[in-house]
Amino acid sequence: MSGQPPRSHLYVPADQPRFLRAAPRSGADALILDLEDAVAPSRKDEARAAAVAFAEARTADGPRSPELWVRINEGARGHDDARALLATGRVDGLWMPKATAGADLDALVGLLAGGAAALGLLIESATGLLSLGDTAGRAGVRHLQLGEVDLRADLRMAPDSAPGDQLLDWARGLTVAHTAAHGLLSAVAPVSVHTSDPETFRASSLRLRALGFQGRACIHPVQVAVANEVFGVDPGELADAHALLDLFERRVGAGSGVFRDSGGAMVDAATVRRARELTGRGGLQPDPNDRP
Repeated sequence: MSGQPPRSHLYVPADQPRFLRAAPRSGADALILDLEDAVAPSRKDEARAAAVAFAEARTADGPRSPELWVRINEGARGHDDARALLATGRVDGLWMPKATAGADLDALVGLLAGGAAALGLLIESATGLLSLGDTAGRAGVRHLQLGEVDLRADLRMAPDSAPGDQLLDWARGLTVAHTAAHGLLSAVAPVSVHTSDPETFRASSLRLRALGFQGRACIHPVQVAVANEVFGVDPGELADAHALLDLFERRVGAGSGVFRDSGGAMVDAATVRRARELTGRGGLQPDPNDRP
């Protein structure tokens, strides 16, 4: 898997052959075959078999090939889902729904131990939010995703009727903070059920990116292009980041640890952290002749 987090994570009901056939052409950076909420109880076995077949038929398509993840079910059925999918050797990771600390998480961590597949935690309850200090640091966890539809129900909040509302910003902040604190690859922004308004989806995605999310979950292919645009790296922003680091390193080399840029803003080691993340450039190497 790439070191850059996926910009878009597209949910695909695993029991729907038409959607499965179209998914690889969606442009999504990651596919999430859904065995849980999007599948009727009577079709769970069929969905698992279809997900296994999809994984086994997976072929590499160069750097543009999407990552393949599966949202498994809860409890014992989810453990069986995990065993079946992991046995293919073709999945990049599993999403655990309604993730909390406990025996279910312990079992999944054990199943993934020693393998190449990673784990994503869907935070969909108050208990899940409050246990992030324990769960986010578990071995193999790569992403956190906030499941706001279930979370609103658990918190006895009204359903989301206005795209972009800010009532769950406190929970979004916790998710982003634990992602950073535990060194995870990314916090994945929640889905929007409002699929007929791409501009509103773009506006809410921009706001979620500003809050610290690095990608977004999508439930319709029309949302994918917007998520890829918003959570991608803008070429101009990348060029500016390189220019800032070049200037910073010249000034540090000349003995100045803090200075003002051409716009009058203060620049120091703290203010260039974002530029280092965007460019992948590390810090200056210490002079071996220096002594503390």
